[in-house]
Amino acid sequence: MNQRSLLKTSFKALSSDKHKLAKIRFKTCPVLSLFCVVLIILSLLSFCLFLTSCTQLRTLKDNILNKFTNSKEEERAVKVVENFFNALVGKNYEVAFQNIYNPEGKKSLDDFKNELASMTDIVSIDINWVEIRNNVAVVGIDLIDTYDNEEKMYKDIRVSLLKDKEDNAWKINFWN
Repeated sequence: MNQRSLLKTSFKALSSDKHKLAKIRFKTCPVLSLFCVVLIILSLLSFCLFLTSCTQLRTLKDNILNKFTNSKEEERAVKVVENFFNALVGKNYEVAFQNIYNPEGKKSLDDFKNELASMTDIVSIDINWVEIRNNVAVVGIDLIDTYDNEEKMYKDIRVSLLKDKEDNAWKINFWN
């Protein structure tokens, strides 16, 4: 064989091998794609399992979720504190008493009025922050009161609230 025919034969052999390789590549491409998809899904599942087993990340997830779900509860707790102190400012003790946590009616309105007898006059409050954990809320306020015609400001007073089991409403933890 001459050199030219040998070159043609080699080229044909290479061309036919390329064609076979191309067929193999196209046949294995869906298999590789499926393998990649399965591998990605397994990676995501193992990552999710890792996230749920890690306590710090679980706490972070809970805190983020609580921020979205607690916003309405926070508004309700703040509203109770505002109603309570506005009633005290207006000396409407009956309304203020309705905002107090009083399980099983152990205390009366007269008990509440007696507690307030020695209290100074509240002028105003400012709500600073609120924090809720399960059935306990704490609202941070600044309070201005008067005594002998002098105003005094109290900073960062913590008002504790409990969720009443009977009506599922926030109530101020006044006596406990």
